[in-house]
Amino acid sequence: MKKKRAMQRQKNQTSPIDWILLATTVGLLAYGLLMLYSATFYVGTNFWRQQVLWVTLGGGVILVMLYLPYPLWQRLALPLMGITLFLLLLVLLLGEQVLGAQRALIGASVQPGILARLVTVIYVAAWLSSKGEQLGQIHYGLIPFAVIIGVVAGMIALQPDLSTAILLSVTGLAMFFFAGGDPLQIFLSAVSATSAFGFLAWQFTHARTRLLSYVVSLQDPAQMPYHVHRAIVAIGSGGLFGVGIGAGQLKSGYLPFPHTDSIFAVIGEEGGLVATLLVLVLFAIFTYRGYRIALETADPFGSLLAFGATTMIVTEALLNIMVMIGLVPFTGTALPFFSYGGSEMVITMTAVGLMLNISRGYPKGDWDAILDRWGRNWRARLPRPRRDPGFAVRRS
Repeated sequence: MKKKRAMQRQKNQTSPIDWILLATTVGLLAYGLLMLYSATFYVGTNFWRQQVLWVTLGGGVILVMLYLPYPLWQRLALPLMGITLFLLLLVLLLGEQVLGAQRALIGASVQPGILARLVTVIYVAAWLSSKGEQLGQIHYGLIPFAVIIGVVAGMIALQPDLSTAILLSVTGLAMFFFAGGDPLQIFLSAVSATSAFGFLAWQFTHARTRLLSYVVSLQDPAQMPYHVHRAIVAIGSGGLFGVGIGAGQLKSGYLPFPHTDSIFAVIGEEGGLVATLLVLVLFAIFTYRGYRIALETADPFGSLLAFGATTMIVTEALLNIMVMIGLVPFTGTALPFFSYGGSEMVITMTAVGLMLNISRGYPKGDWDAILDRWGRNWRARLPRPRRDPGFAVRRS
């Protein structure tokens, strides 16, 4: 009993951040900047310079996330979700076209769909941590949860941006499971979500074409979709050690979008199997450290937030890599830390900042008093946690 109290006291005190997670993030960013420069230098350095600015801004955001105690985001979850839904509605009404989808605002530099993934993680973490034993009751748990995810994912799917909507839904379901949700309910939700996305994909011409092309390619690899075929050729041409950083030829005209969707193929051509395995190892370490933070955090909201942020980043990376090697139908997803893009980079680094903050433990002292006074108005809507978030705490 005394040992348990000592461990609890240790968890309740702030501690140094997870330096392994930070070092892995720096490694991913450095590797990403190197490969982005290699993928774009032949058309100038504008892409790379802009990406450096976004990474710098993201670094500033990480510092801010480290300074602010993470329980603050539990209090802000509701207004953040309201703002996000408003931005998604604004995109549907006044948004600008980016790669065939009406997904951007302000000159295509702001994509609320990407922001919605992180805000949904924050909101779902706050919501799940407030449910207590009611989570297992379908009318208190699954149905409201399905409405939350369905509204946000549905608005993103209408842009149409099905890949982002799918990633958001997968992350939400994973968090529901981690919080202790009924596996049967989760299975039924997954089946329902898959059916809904399949129906939506069939309604959109571009998505239907991609699905049909994928099915045909399973029977005859020669009929593989153009983009995926080019990516596989690029990866295969790299062999074991690649042709050398900067020496790749397929990125210039042969490989579509080498600076965004196809940057993993550029890595495969120029660095070979060794370079692609390095990417996988870095993401594996990142995943391990993120989930370890989630499992070792006693606070339900912090545990769920760390789990959701990790899942949000890792599922996107996994989907991008699987598309590039032809395992799933083509989707226009980015490779986190590598692909060019301002919104994507800043949101990803914001999630990392939250994970690093949570790794320090629950803040004590003056910040508690400040948050209690400042967040008193939100307490009725987002009550404080009443129970453990499923197996997350039981295993810690």
